[in-house]
Amino acid sequence: MYRRLNDEKYYRKFYFQDSFYAQCMDVDPLSLVQTERAAAAVRAVLENPVFQGVKHIIASGCGDSNLVAFAVKGAFEHYLPQVEYEAVEAIELSRHYDYEENHEDTVAFFISYSGKIYRTIEAMEQCRRHGITTVAVTDNPESPTAKAADILCYTNIPKGDNNAGLRTYFANVLTMITMAAAIGELQGGEGNVSRLGDQVRQYHDQFFSRLSEIDNRCFAAAIRWMDKKYLEIVGDGPLFWVGKFIQAKVVELSGDACAVIDSENFKHVNQMMEPGEEIGELVYLNTNDRNLPHMVDTVNGMAAKNRDVLLFCDRRPEEIGITAGVQYCPMPVPEKEYNFLAPLYAFLPGAIFAGFRHTTIGEPMFRGGMDPTIFIPTYYSPVDVVDMESVGRE
Repeated sequence: MYRRLNDEKYYRKFYFQDSFYAQCMDVDPLSLVQTERAAAAVRAVLENPVFQGVKHIIASGCGDSNLVAFAVKGAFEHYLPQVEYEAVEAIELSRHYDYEENHEDTVAFFISYSGKIYRTIEAMEQCRRHGITTVAVTDNPESPTAKAADILCYTNIPKGDNNAGLRTYFANVLTMITMAAAIGELQGGEGNVSRLGDQVRQYHDQFFSRLSEIDNRCFAAAIRWMDKKYLEIVGDGPLFWVGKFIQAKVVELSGDACAVIDSENFKHVNQMMEPGEEIGELVYLNTNDRNLPHMVDTVNGMAAKNRDVLLFCDRRPEEIGITAGVQYCPMPVPEKEYNFLAPLYAFLPGAIFAGFRHTTIGEPMFRGGMDPTIFIPTYYSPVDVVDMESVGRE
């Protein structure tokens, strides 16, 4: 770990921006391009008549792709309330899932950027043995997953740096949300995809208008938390799954011990973890959600346990009844009717923090285990930073 400097003014954000930081910034231009590509990918798939009568949808994957399946549940509930939607881990689907006798009205989506994950392929084969129509959602049309599936949904993600999976996570979330809208349109929801595109663009503009402030707040928190030994992410509903994605980035980037928990189980269990002053709490709160009072109470209770809190929220803490002192980071959210879009960008503040966490403590990404010809560190030690205001002074 780097030696902490005596004054925070010596820390220049530029020196802590690496290739992962560039990935975070790249979500802005990527998103509008991928909105059109996702719509095209989905249109090509829906020519298959199976989607007109589907009554049960399963989504599965491994790692980040599995988290996509859970994060988009709200979109399928919004567009297809008459269809049962399940997000199921690939290991569960391949080894432990209780299949019914008749699955002719069931479609299973298998999300995999590379299309080469064995457990995902095993789960797909198990579904096919039980008569389930399988769809590969992948960026690799020549992969084993693509070739084993009944239907291919080629995500067609623009090429770019993806060493920690940010662009592919975003693209897969967007593709699956678009899939929900398109199937709903096929079953009678006229204009779903067009309106969804408008809402994504609106949410994009709203979110990225605050990106500079988000960036600065996350950097400040990372500097102040350099001495923290543990991190914890608290979120409910779809933001819980966003938290799971951020946890993965924290582990991959800085290697920190990092827990993820919902607000109810935090009160039952994790609030008892000690010492509280060594734990940094990243709290995700969307004021459109019905659990707002419970989340506010949870955050206020953290102060009593000597926990420092970085609050990602669409409203300032004092506006929603948070009386404890917290570090605040804005997190714009979509219109309430389209609240299911929140996972599309909500991961970004936490990802930016995770990136600054690993560079501020000097921990190489993936414990230095990446191929240096692919991953070239671009950050420098803070002890190399010069306070230009003091140059020439005695």
